[in-house]
Amino acid sequence: MTTTKSPEANKKIVLEAFDTLFNRRDYEKAATFWSPGYVQHSAHIEPGRDGLFNLVKSTPDTLRYENQLIVAEGDFVMLHGRFSGGGLEPAWVVGDIVRMENGRLAEHWDVIQNEATNEESKSGRPMFGASFPEPRNGAAAARPLTIDEARRITAPLYDALNQPATKDVAALLAAAANADYRSYHTNEDYLTRDQLADVFKAIGAAVPDLKWTVEDIHTFEDKIVVRGRATGTPIGELFGGKPTGKSFSTMAIDLFTVREGKLASAYHVENWMTALQQIAA
Repeated sequence: MTTTKSPEANKKIVLEAFDTLFNRRDYEKAATFWSPGYVQHSAHIEPGRDGLFNLVKSTPDTLRYENQLIVAEGDFVMLHGRFSGGGLEPAWVVGDIVRMENGRLAEHWDVIQNEATNEESKSGRPMFGASFPEPRNGAAAARPLTIDEARRITAPLYDALNQPATKDVAALLAAAANADYRSYHTNEDYLTRDQLADVFKAIGAAVPDLKWTVEDIHTFEDKIVVRGRATGTPIGELFGGKPTGKSFSTMAIDLFTVREGKLASAYHVENWMTALQQIAA
């Protein structure tokens, strides 16, 4: 039997549910608010009630939810709120839509935006409440990158390193890196994005079967560390080494910094000395 609550009752239930789960971390009581058959449409959350609860359990206890506006019509409740703390910086301003069934949260959709500072807001008005958040201080205030994000951001660059002679290297590097990207091969000396594209193409001409594999990847704050493996059989001169028909397999370490979803800089070391020893006659 379906029991329909009034819009006002649904609003009270949803607000109490959000406070119970996100702020008080009372999972036993939260289970009384969320339907066992809960349907999740958010792209950021695993399916079902367990997917939502497990996500909250994985975040620091400093995560907080604040509500600014809530409206209801029939079985639907819409909330305008902010999630902050818990590693979120900037905070998320979120529009949540919940469908209620028998007094429980049965289905969910959301729209998420990073909260803008005064300097970032083109409208000149805050996204949440009556005041702006404090200005963010560069990388230290950025939300830590996830491994999936790191793989997505770096993927075009490593794609360009696999048989570069067959690829549009410049386009792939443009997809991965900002226009002012700097690739450091010493602590002071670097190549621009365009110069790096030329280097990739030159290596690709000397080693047509060049393969670059990501063996390990880690993130911290706005940085990505990749341990890679480069293999191939040169048919042309490679860093002064003449082709002998022999192949090489060597290691590379890349330390990237990310800005606005793209690579901003890299410090990298490749063990080309070992590669040259392997292909030596």
